[in-house]
Amino acid sequence: MIAVCNTSPISSLIQIGHLTLLEKLFTGLWIPPEVAAELDDGAEFLGDWRTAPGAASIRTRPIQNRALLRDLSGRVHLGEAAAITLTAELDDALLVIDDSSGRRIATELGQRCMGTVGLLVTSKRAGHLARIAPLLEDLRLRARFWISDAVIARALELAGE
Repeated sequence: MIAVCNTSPISSLIQIGHLTLLEKLFTGLWIPPEVAAELDDGAEFLGDWRTAPGAASIRTRPIQNRALLRDLSGRVHLGEAAAITLTAELDDALLVIDDSSGRRIATELGQRCMGTVGLLVTSKRAGHLARIAPLLEDLRLRARFWISDAVIARALELAGE
């Protein structure tokens, strides 16, 4: 399965040291140039994301549908709009995005979505992780990723922890 990834999941996985999960879960991983630029802008806390373990599997692909990108940019941040647009351009791609507004729009467009927490649950179920509880805590503390207690409880339940 191929995936298009927005900035937040990549950034969060780098910060908790598990970007390699993306290459384990997907046969192809794409980002639009707008997401690459956002990751570059975060270099002060991420470092050079391109050298992070697992980053070599991430490929940049330019957007073709500029009209859709412009339309979506009025509704969500540019990175989310670009990721949603690129997903629309690829056949049967999964969108990896955390932003709730972006997920809602992508779902309205008929796209399948998964967030960072879902990636961890899927990775555990696929045998790539022994436990996700410590990683959820790392997301909260190291990546400053807001996750409700209810989402954590549900993720742990789905992961069998």
